[in-house]
Amino acid sequence: MLSTFTRGDRVQILILLLCLVPFVATIFLGVAADDPWAVVLSTGLAIASAGFALAWGTESLQFIVSQALALAVLAVVNVLPEYSVEVVLAYKGATDSTLLHFATASMTGANRILLGLGWPVVFVLNWVSSRRAGRPSASLVLEQGQGPGVAFLAVATLYSFVIAVKGTLGPEDAVVYLSIFAVYVYAAGRMPARSGELAEELEGPSKAVSGLRGPFKVLAIVFFVAIGGVAIAFGSEPFIANFLALASTLKLGGSTQYLLIQWLTPVLTELPEAVTVFYWAATTGKAPMALSSLISSKLNQWTILVATIPVVYDIALGGFGSIHLSPLQVEEILLTAAQSLYGVVCLLDLKLGKFDASALLGLFLVQFFVPEVRLEVTAAYLVLAAFEFARNPDRLGPFRSMGAALRGHVH
Repeated sequence: MLSTFTRGDRVQILILLLCLVPFVATIFLGVAADDPWAVVLSTGLAIASAGFALAWGTESLQFIVSQALALAVLAVVNVLPEYSVEVVLAYKGATDSTLLHFATASMTGANRILLGLGWPVVFVLNWVSSRRAGRPSASLVLEQGQGPGVAFLAVATLYSFVIAVKGTLGPEDAVVYLSIFAVYVYAAGRMPARSGELAEELEGPSKAVSGLRGPFKVLAIVFFVAIGGVAIAFGSEPFIANFLALASTLKLGGSTQYLLIQWLTPVLTELPEAVTVFYWAATTGKAPMALSSLISSKLNQWTILVATIPVVYDIALGGFGSIHLSPLQVEEILLTAAQSLYGVVCLLDLKLGKFDASALLGLFLVQFFVPEVRLEVTAAYLVLAAFEFARNPDRLGPFRSMGAALRGHVH
């Protein structure tokens, strides 16, 4: 079995395991567990290592199940840190309206970072890697099988406008969002796995794992995914808590605390995914998988993550009730929905172009540095979405591929 792993593969795996030693010592053995800097460094290193482990496992998994399902699994694991933050804020928010306000801030911040920073960075890394390979690309083109993710994201995005209009977030919304994601996972599970011939395009440990046979391949994939999952599950909470504890020593005011919750916390919770996605984006030929992974994570966060807030809130209340959104929360959700709509329209032809990536990054930076103009930025997203759709109204490729997937594999 080990003969499929080259010396370079073994060195990479050994380095990954060595990076986990401080994490194990700090979290499980209690070594320097009272030192915030030691905890942040050890867990941060482990989370970064988890990104590589998950990348190797997911790349191999797409040759057993569909790529869409493999990325859905990856998204659930990668979003675990953000789930932990939302659960705590939503549960305590049942008795503290400030923390409930922070819960929606963290959710909207995490969603906007994925599109506003994640998609443009993937585009730039793809452009750099393709240029280095002598094949500069003016756009990032998704594969046809990645279309259903865009289509389901479009459905979730359209429903998010309903929440903004009615001004409440309740259990009925959680049911809708969970249903959207459940249907997506079901459809993804019915799609075919990638051809084994494409495994030759892989590099490093991923290629070695894909070359294994029978139960050895499954065990190797489970090993890498389990390493990533354990590091994220046990390392994220102490990493975030100790990082924010260090930040609190700066004597920050309430408004700055809100910004930390909305922007810094999502950046920290997105770290495992960033490692995985940017590793793919910088590798020639893997940028479509990187962008598709971000689409899957966006769908995950725009459905399950949003649904988590009212579900946990009702559990804390001990009954059913809706969260009444403040005007600021409505504006934040509307801005996030408008950004998501523009992102979806950009990908209806399964291509992310230079203008699309630049507009996403530019508008994100505007609303980040000048939050007072959130309504103007919302309008800009909606105008751009209408312009993109009007320029080419026959952009229903993702919906056609979703329909084909459902007809050809579900039934």
